[in-house]
Amino acid sequence: MMRILTRFAIALVLAVGLASPVALASQETMAKKSTKHSAEHMAAVKKCTTDYNEAVKKANDDYKAAAKDARTKKGKERTEALAAASKARKDALAAARKADKDCLAAALK
Repeated sequence: MMRILTRFAIALVLAVGLASPVALASQETMAKKSTKHSAEHMAAVKKCTTDYNEAVKKANDDYKAAAKDARTKKGKERTEALAAASKARKDALAAARKADKDCLAAALK
């Protein structure tokens, strides 16, 4: 009885192991076929990505300049200036993410 159950379990594992790659491959090919986008869409997505990257670079550059200026100050002024620079950077990055999300949503139409 034990031998029969063991052989059945091994056969079941082999059958599932051989069938699962075939099922996954067919799902992947269907997904690849349905993701074709037009040239206009791809250009819009590329523009959105470029705009986002530029906004992030500007936010980081502004933060670096503000932090460099803040480090020349002393005491409470320095702390407040660094906090303000950090908050401005955080707000700018959040705005960039929102603008990118809105741009991509518009590009999908």
